[in-house]
Amino acid sequence: MSPLCLGLAVLTVAFAAGCITLRSKNKAFEGMLCKFMASFGFISIAVVGFLFNPADTYYFCVVCFALLFGFCGDIMLGIKEIAPTFRGKLVPLGLLYFLVGHVFYLCAFISRTGFKLIPLIVGVVFGIGGLVAVKGFKMETGKKLGILMAVYYAVLAYKASSAFVLALESGQAAFWVAFVGAVMFIISDTCIAFLYFTPVKRKNLYVTVELSTYYTAQILLAMSVVLLK
Repeated sequence: MSPLCLGLAVLTVAFAAGCITLRSKNKAFEGMLCKFMASFGFISIAVVGFLFNPADTYYFCVVCFALLFGFCGDIMLGIKEIAPTFRGKLVPLGLLYFLVGHVFYLCAFISRTGFKLIPLIVGVVFGIGGLVAVKGFKMETGKKLGILMAVYYAVLAYKASSAFVLALESGQAAFWVAFVGAVMFIISDTCIAFLYFTPVKRKNLYVTVELSTYYTAQILLAMSVVLLK
């Protein structure tokens, strides 16, 4: 790994930690700025990593698209914190941007391993489970957003299981890192679901867990480009 990539990773972690700290102190605007800088850091890690290690151009490009859509999702959800009036529009938009990003991650993994039936089945099962959870926890999503969340969860699980299969088949550290990142995304977005759509107590704890796992996920997924062989 190049020193520049390592430096960018450290800087990204610093901005992520700043965002978590500021959000816990209810400083929404300052936290949003740190969040945007951390998102820019994810993309920078992947770009610089590819420049030093151009192992797979297609994989790099698709992961970059995923990170860019994640950045757009961050913008939507970040604006929500300082303009709660538009929450009803910004949350679904943010969800859609992240969903497209996860589809790109999934395409990156499938490009390396080919289509596998078991990861798809895992995704379908998780999607059905997500729909049941929305109803079981009485989440205030509405019908359309509830279905979108179920599809979102299905893609998350499909992505994670595809990364797991790829890691097993290739034995590469890059894909084990990507698998851990995909699992962290599931944890992060589960916290978001409870934060946004249920009257949770100890909100700051959920926010801290959500942001910590989210930043870990994006950094690890970007690092898969750096470690690729």
